[in-house]
Amino acid sequence: MTAFLKNYTSKQLNQIVFPGSHDAGIYGQGKSNVITQSLNIGEQANAGVRFFDMRIATVKRSDGSLDQKSYHLGKGVIDNKHKGAKPGEVQSHQNVSHLGGWGQDTLSDMLTQAKTYVLANPSEFLILKFSKCYNLKDVVDTCVRVLGDTQFNYNKSGGAAINLNTRTVGSLAGKVITLFDPKELEKLGFVIRGQIYSGCLSFGELFNKETKTSRQYQKEFHGLQYFGKFSNTDDIKKNTKKQAATMGGGTSCDRDAMGMMYWTTTGMLGDIKARNDKMWTGVNVQALRDVWEAGYKKAMINQLGALSFKDLYTKNSRYYVANKNSWTSFTPNIVMIDFADYQKCVTIYNLNRVRSEMLETLMQQSGHAIENL
Repeated sequence: MTAFLKNYTSKQLNQIVFPGSHDAGIYGQGKSNVITQSLNIGEQANAGVRFFDMRIATVKRSDGSLDQKSYHLGKGVIDNKHKGAKPGEVQSHQNVSHLGGWGQDTLSDMLTQAKTYVLANPSEFLILKFSKCYNLKDVVDTCVRVLGDTQFNYNKSGGAAINLNTRTVGSLAGKVITLFDPKELEKLGFVIRGQIYSGCLSFGELFNKETKTSRQYQKEFHGLQYFGKFSNTDDIKKNTKKQAATMGGGTSCDRDAMGMMYWTTTGMLGDIKARNDKMWTGVNVQALRDVWEAGYKKAMINQLGALSFKDLYTKNSRYYVANKNSWTSFTPNIVMIDFADYQKCVTIYNLNRVRSEMLETLMQQSGHAIENL
């Protein structure tokens, strides 16, 4: 097992780059246009993944019992969740047919894998983002029950709101962090504070589809806020172009906002793995680096260009950096991938070195230096 984060314990979450798994629960055997991963959750964690995209629904087994599993739906897939339902009624199961499919393991299995990993690797954290889930109350209850003390719980951090963006890696170590759509939690009527659901943090999507710029970043947000957009294309060149434009839009973000970059071409039809293999050939790996570097450099220059470098060292300046290790600007922090494996993850973690070198070079050119980047 490799501890990828042990050297970053003093870093804020928004100062490091790490891999994310797109449709993380869709692994194993299945349709080539459905399966997005070859490793289970525990194996992905061992390979280096630290952020997991989880979409859960309830499926009825052949014996009539119910299971919670990951699902993958494409355009045109039949979703019978609301068929015959009365207003406000929650259906007991969902059918996924035609173009879609189910993951291999149950939610309980996947949570157990995540729990086992952080217990065996106390310097590491895992982030599970639950979106587009059905029967969310059941999903939340399963997370609380299975994860137990390994679920990151803000009550154990003093009860105050937790802005994950500026938390240190060390403060998250050994925990599984669960994120949910705040609007969906609100529908459940949860009174989060002081209750059993204090491990339910939220995710905030900052990308504004209308303006292509960032929504307002909230300093007191209870969870994680990121700027990014899924390209929704199975064309490698189109995805590269779209992600370059999106990451370039990071200049509109608050300096503490996190970036989410998608290096995926999932699409609706065709073999996802075959396309993904092409994305990790030499020329396209370089394209990944180029898109990432361009997005970071544009935001970095914008941030530093908005102030005089001396402001970083002037105590009365709003930009003063008492701890030189805490300086940051918008970064494509989370790189979402399909078919995660060790080599892909290493490629992404190596961007941390690139980030440090880019910032150090710019600082030296200005006649200043920030230590321990």
